[in-house]
Amino acid sequence: MKKILFFIFLSAQLHLFAQFAQPTTFNSNKESIENFFLDADYIPTYYRLEMNLNPNQNDFSGKTTMHFKTTQNTSLLKINAQPNLNIESIKYHSTPITNFSRNGNILSIQIPNSLPENHIDSISISYSGNASSSSGLNLGYHSGIPIIETLSEPWHASSWWVCKDDLLDKVEKMDIYITHPSEFKAASNGILKSITSSGNGNSISHWRHNYAIPSYLVGIAVTNYVEYNNSVNISGTTVPIINYLYPETLSNWTSSLDAVPSYIEFLSNRFGDYPYKAEKYGHAQWNRGGGMEHSTMSFMGGFGFDLVVHELAHQWFGNKVTCSTWNHIWINEGFADYCPGLMIEELNGQNSFKNWKQNRINTITDQNWGSVYNPEENNESRIFNSRLTYRKGSMVVHLIRYILNDDDLFFQSLTNFLNDPAFAYGYASTEDLKMSLENSTHRNWDNYFNQWIYGQGHPIFDINLNHTNATGNYTLQFDQSTSHPSVSFFETPFEIKFIGNNGQSEIRRYNLTQNNQSFLVDNMPFTVISYIPNPNADVICEINSAELNTNDWEEINFSVFPNPAMDHFTVKSSEELEKIQVFNVLGQMVFENLQVSNKELKISSQSWPIGSYTINIYSKTSKKVKKLLIK
Repeated sequence: MKKILFFIFLSAQLHLFAQFAQPTTFNSNKESIENFFLDADYIPTYYRLEMNLNPNQNDFSGKTTMHFKTTQNTSLLKINAQPNLNIESIKYHSTPITNFSRNGNILSIQIPNSLPENHIDSISISYSGNASSSSGLNLGYHSGIPIIETLSEPWHASSWWVCKDDLLDKVEKMDIYITHPSEFKAASNGILKSITSSGNGNSISHWRHNYAIPSYLVGIAVTNYVEYNNSVNISGTTVPIINYLYPETLSNWTSSLDAVPSYIEFLSNRFGDYPYKAEKYGHAQWNRGGGMEHSTMSFMGGFGFDLVVHELAHQWFGNKVTCSTWNHIWINEGFADYCPGLMIEELNGQNSFKNWKQNRINTITDQNWGSVYNPEENNESRIFNSRLTYRKGSMVVHLIRYILNDDDLFFQSLTNFLNDPAFAYGYASTEDLKMSLENSTHRNWDNYFNQWIYGQGHPIFDINLNHTNATGNYTLQFDQSTSHPSVSFFETPFEIKFIGNNGQSEIRRYNLTQNNQSFLVDNMPFTVISYIPNPNADVICEINSAELNTNDWEEINFSVFPNPAMDHFTVKSSEELEKIQVFNVLGQMVFENLQVSNKELKISSQSWPIGSYTINIYSKTSKKVKKLLIK
């Protein structure tokens, strides 16, 4: 899911709200816990879902037929049905069941006879409801035309259909039958098997999905769609790309959708074949912002590059392999958020990719707290926290790549994870991913996961480069503090870009394993006049200071304030200033004054983009390099 603007009870700026949300608390009794983790003595294996959805009205109805296999002797079946659903009837082997009860989201059904362990059986439940009281079903309009659409993540599926609404099981197969007005089309998962007339101006669209799927990835949308289709060849299989769009905006999105085959090819080359190539991929336009990665058919309001790639990437990360609980949602969202960055790197080059990473670092470091791992699995706003689950999630994925420093190994490791029979078309936790990485890379990832995934905050660096004229060498020292006390030190590789006075440059990498480390910088082929820490924006961090010192010059005091700055900042020295240069993270000069002739200079930064900058400050006898953050 991407920057969703969908929850009825959330504001349009979900990620801003999430940063200030208080943890949701739950009673410790079993009934409250079961609202999220159903204590059932069976595993669902198949759903036949029959829905009556008319965009012209709020009322809806449906029937769920569930096939299941018992895990122990039982005569009680529990399933999720939120209070807004009216249970109309329950049938077991065509026999009506009247002995059932409801408690919160739990529907408990008493079966006439006890069922033995490993028994395969089925049950049918009919229900009705109103879209206005369902958190997972929305009725709206586009250009005056009604649309009805579903959105179930994380636990809203059972507000519009009766199902086992958790992350414990995936059914192996689904048939979805949607009865709707014949002038409309119905979008859903899998392959469209048929559209048949049911009389009274209605039709039944039958979709079949033959891959394992959790309840929250089932999606339906009904309106006056027109189709704009394409295809892609993946390892010899022609995969249809079926797009259901609003007729009035079709022409706005055709060029964006024409690029989707190349995106599927790219991601298949990186992570293995598109996971649902025996069926389809596609999109259905909906009446919300953001998007939702329903298996084989993502729903989204518009088809911009970032959103299209993000939701497509979920077919691997989130759909093929799904987070085992909402604590591990970053496995879904962090990897999906990283994939548009990979596409930017592929299509637009390293500078664009660097800007993409730096924008994420700026967002992440804007606040000092928060882990990628989500400790509040029942807090919806924390689950979808944009800064932590998405942005920080994507940058810790990149950090794995940066640490390995071997793209072939990085992508093969992720492919191994996705194809592991223990996780493929199933669930995985953070520890599962860690174990898989260790098996593929033959290295220990304990410190990385403890610091960067489970730990909060980020490193803050003070860096000093000291030049000794006697030897011509340099000593580079890193002092690290952290933004949150949960981590005392973040281990990471770290690069420095050294810059010479004739435009020369050289990047060197240092492995930071403890605080206050010093490194000898020798054999430098030029005299260093400045340097840029983290030049390619690979590490989540703040640079508090970055200084260049020479022992043959008198120590002069320089200061830059305010820092961080907004519209302006001032450079001040105890000695008359001669020259000031300011560089952005790309090494491009954004300001230069070669004749300061004063001890103080006020510089306007009003038009500068938000981000990190390097200031080279020269006096008559000294030079300093300072870091500046523009917010």
